Amino acid sequence: MKKMGGGVAAAVVALAATGVLAAVTLSGGEADAPDARVITIPSSASSASAASTGASTTVPTTTAAQAYAAAAAAAVPAATATGTSKVLPGINISGGEFGGAGGKLGTNYIYPSTAEMRSYAAQGFKLLRVPFRWERLQPNLYGPLSEVDRKALKSVVTQANALGLTVILDMHNYGARQVNGSAALVGSGTLATTALTNAWVKIMEDYRSNPKVWIGLMNEPNRQTAAQWWAIAGQVTKDIRAQKISNKLLIPGTAWTGAHNWVSSGNAAQAVKFVDPGKNYAFEVHQYLDAWSTGTTDKCEVKAGQRVNAALTWAEKYKVKLFFGEIAASGQPQCAKEYPDMLRRLKTSSAVLGWTAWGGGAWWAYDYMFRLQSRTTTPTAHMKLLLANMP
Repeated sequence: MKKMGGGVAAAVVALAATGVLAAVTLSGGEADAPDARVITIPSSASSASAASTGASTTVPTTTAAQAYAAAAAAAVPAATATGTSKVLPGINISGGEFGGAGGKLGTNYIYPSTAEMRSYAAQGFKLLRVPFRWERLQPNLYGPLSEVDRKALKSVVTQANALGLTVILDMHNYGARQVNGSAALVGSGTLATTALTNAWVKIMEDYRSNPKVWIGLMNEPNRQTAAQWWAIAGQVTKDIRAQKISNKLLIPGTAWTGAHNWVSSGNAAQAVKFVDPGKNYAFEVHQYLDAWSTGTTDKCEVKAGQRVNAALTWAEKYKVKLFFGEIAASGQPQCAKEYPDMLRRLKTSSAVLGWTAWGGGAWWAYDYMFRLQSRTTTPTAHMKLLLANMP
């Protein structure tokens, strides 16, 4: 997950504040929690709430963020590889998923700036995961794309690619979207699987010949069963490939696509049956290190770095690739042990394609526990851990 700290609460804030859900029952991917929880947030919650941890509501200006990024790029040397690992490191730059389903670009939500991207590229990162809202890019089901958002994302991709970054377009919708003012799940009578295919086919018209643009099919589905979700993912994959779109596909599981419960959630049993006619895919998983693997606190549990083991063992057995789309840790002492431990496991596994750390984005509160962009040229606690453990 993410937003508030990278997990269920993140999803709740994002969905509730945007109107996709006013109340979310935390289950599935959070089955390790001692009890199911329901968090209700008014659908009128502001975009600032969606972008805050609750500790601070300070929102830096884009100008300030650009000034920092430019300085950081000049001050921080690029990390160097320490071995023969082919694992690709990357960053999530949030902003495009903030706010309500509509909103104004630059006021309610933003996309990555050139300065931000340049800074991360200079520090050795290779992947850029860019969250966006389906409702913004395609306001009406089966309709045309918003030219404002289409052009903005196209500009991000062009600049990122010029910096050597591969871009992951992340549909940050949790397996649902707003349809005529109400929340609807993908695969329901209101939101057919064909609608998701239609959106991706239109989005990829600008990138179908660009191997440095990957399809992040859907962020953290969580209300469909494993059987339901994997039927959806398989059909959408088949239909996308039928349109001669060959870009790499990142396929999540349901239950918030956690690595820690990839096997127990039923995702593993369904994933072994998944077929990509284009043979160019990886399974996307997320992993946080707090008690419930949700990213809702700054704590890291003892031995939390080992939570990826079962998923890695499974992937190695079946010779498939995993992409860790969201990982993060704070500056708490135990995190300094567990996060490097997890990163080493990802680095040495033949099953790992790459990872993108959560916490990039100029609009995060300055005291956000996973923040990657510092107020100065001194890296944040999270960034220090990443730079010290690059593949």
